[in-house]
Amino acid sequence: MVIKSKISPLTIQRLSTYLRGLKYFAQEEGKASVSSDDIALWLGGTAAQVRKDLSYFGSFGKKGRGYNVDELIKTLEDILGLDKSWKVALIGLGRLGRSMAVYKGFRNSSFEIVAIFDIDPQKVGTKYNETPVYHLDDLTRVCEEEGILISIVATPAEVANKVFQIALDAGIRGILNLSGRSSFNPPPHAFIKDVNMEAEIESLSFCLTHY
Repeated sequence: MVIKSKISPLTIQRLSTYLRGLKYFAQEEGKASVSSDDIALWLGGTAAQVRKDLSYFGSFGKKGRGYNVDELIKTLEDILGLDKSWKVALIGLGRLGRSMAVYKGFRNSSFEIVAIFDIDPQKVGTKYNETPVYHLDDLTRVCEEEGILISIVATPAEVANKVFQIALDAGIRGILNLSGRSSFNPPPHAFIKDVNMEAEIESLSFCLTHY
């Protein structure tokens, strides 16, 4: 599928949410079809927003009949690149890294952590959750051998930018950054997604304060 226009990150996040909702409809409720109203009611937002988000990628569903759940699941998986398997490198085996290494959300998903990297000599050469731990110096070699294009960076913030560059030089094209918000500017062919825990919990504080 060729995307002709730039899609906002919020739209992409909603597509991921729609996919989870549709899988629930199929697996838990056994629904064969749903309307945009059903999706909006279950996941929040409006039916108009659901239709607008999907319209970026083509025409789906039939008026008065809604969307075929199985077909829309397959389409969203294709749009999100989940119709293929992605090997992932985890960089940093501290507390946060160890949590990611055993994260149950990766089970039965399109993502698999196949290699872990650290610089601690007591960790290098061992296995964690059955995944081999390599020295960061071996990142390029292992990425080439395994065909790894995605990495999760869970290092201290003060070394994150250096690690980003090492990962990009190793052929990584997508980085999930758990080290805090970064000012690092990747090249056009690569992407960095910041996961800012502090900002997320502050958003909860806002909701509790004002609503």
